[in-house]
Amino acid sequence: MMTEKKVGHAQHLKAVNHPIRREMLRMIFETESIQEKELLDKLIRDNVIEDTNLFNYHMDFLLQALCVEKVEQEGITHYKILPGGKVIENF
Repeated sequence: MMTEKKVGHAQHLKAVNHPIRREMLRMIFETESIQEKELLDKLIRDNVIEDTNLFNYHMDFLLQALCVEKVEQEGITHYKILPGGKVIENF
């Protein structure tokens, strides 16, 4: 049985208020689910981030704040928007 993780209000606000993470959430929100490679390529192409390390740092923050969910299917990583990440629709 999976135990529900709680995220503090301050942690959630910190996650969704950062401009890079907000852009990541916007891109995921537009499709509800996106492949990691596609998301990374878009972020680099749009000059939001420069490299994979920065991507991983910000994505880990969004995962810990329960804004997105990481889904592995047949060796391919996808990210899905969660209700906590949908606040981006109000920006």
